[in-house]
Order: sequence, then structure tokens, then C-alpha cells
Amino acid sequence: MLAVNIVTTPDLASWQQALTATEQQVNTAAVRALNKTARWARSHLASATAKKSNVKVGLVRNSLSVVRARPSKPSIVVGLNQKAGVIKAHKLGAARQNASGVRVAKRQFDYAFLAQMPNGHQGVFRRRSKSRLPIQEVQIVITGRLRDEMESLSERGLMDNFERIFERELNYLMRVA
Repeated sequence: MLAVNIVTTPDLASWQQALTATEQQVNTAAVRALNKTARWARSHLASATAKKSNVKVGLVRNSLSVVRARPSKPSIVVGLNQKAGVIKAHKLGAARQNASGVRVAKRQFDYAFLAQMPNGHQGVFRRRSKSRLPIQEVQIVITGRLRDEMESLSERGLMDNFERIFERELNYLMRVA
């Protein structure tokens, strides 16, 4: 028969302080792990979506926002900005006018043209009708791909990553204290 005998040498008041410190360490580790998980999710979403959309990672990353965790509010949100999922064609790279339209970063936009607006903004535009005006700036929409990546990330990996980071942070805080 195996028996474990625990004898508390200090009084219970000092145990209370030790337990409070441990609770604080757990909360700190949870907040740190949540924030690191949010950063990981943002970079993972950006790189996966950029790879599928064939655009620069920075353009996708700018459309993702992160609400960080705090000790008073231990939750994170990785979401889309208001202007998320829409990348203007001139942001993809150097635009070149050709006979059939404009070519930007291995993408051909037929019937498009390069123009500079009176306020100095340069972009790739298309006419909305056969008349001279109105014109509209050419954009690439990646909202669907971002949504699909978010769903697949929430199904796999996000909680596993949090648990792994939480364990690491808690071990670190217990060693340091």
C-alpha cells in the first residue's frame, strides 16, 4: 500500500499567500499565452491567405486586427478590419500599361488604365460604363479566403497552440519566482 503524508510546517496564512501568488502566476501565464497565440494566429492567417491569393503577406496582415488580452479581460479577438479583404491593385507592385490593359505583379487587368487623381493618388482604374466617367479603382477581394482560413484555423491548431504556450509560460513563471 502506498501512502503519502503531507505535513504543513508553516502556518496556513503563509500557504494562503503562496496560493495567491500561484493564482497570479497562472493568470499572468494565461494572458501571455493568449497574446502569443493571437500573434501566432494573425501571422498564420496572413501567410496562408497570402500564399493562396498570391499577394504579399504584409498586405493581408494589415487587414487583420488583434484585440489583446489583459489581466482584467483574459480574452483575445483576431478579426478583420473595416477595410479588410480588399487590396487595391496598385499595392501589389509596379504597374505597367500595355495594349490590353494593365499588368501588376503577374496579374493582367484587361481594359484597365493607369491614372493619377487630382489629389496625387496614382492607381489602376476601370471605366464603369462606356462613357468617360465614372471610373472605379481595381481591387482584389480576399475576404472569402480569409474567412475560410479562419474557420480552418479555429478547427485545428488554435487551442493546441494555446495549451502548448500556456504550459511553457507557466513553467517559466514558476522557475523565475
